[in-house]
Amino acid sequence: MIIATDEDMRAFGHSLAKNLKLSDWVAINGPLGAGKTVLCAGILEGLGYEGEVASPSYAIVHSYEPPDVLVAVAHVDLYRLDDADELDELGLADERSERITLVEWAERFGSAYVVPSHSIDIAPQADGSRIVTLKMDHDDTRN
Repeated sequence: MIIATDEDMRAFGHSLAKNLKLSDWVAINGPLGAGKTVLCAGILEGLGYEGEVASPSYAIVHSYEPPDVLVAVAHVDLYRLDDADELDELGLADERSERITLVEWAERFGSAYVVPSHSIDIAPQADGSRIVTLKMDHDDTRN
């Protein structure tokens, strides 16, 4: 699908939230500035979050818990990780069944760690729009 603006990306995330459930691991891939965090903000809004959503680039993980959201969400950014072993230190697979996990830069190590239940690839275009490819309902067990 083609997403023209950040507002459209946020709206797409908002609608996608309706299809997510506990234990979903959403791999979100695309270059810098593609709209990964905007998409995550839309998903969080769709789950009831009303605050500002910032990229977890430096914190690596931002957690959102009820009552601020309908279900617990871990918003993860793997951009700054150097090694897949660091994922174990973060404990992302632990308690996975009790939350939705949104993983930006998942292509760095995410699929080696957990096969995503959903994958979203964002490809920016010269006109500022993005081509978004969504794959849903993969086997979501740990490798």
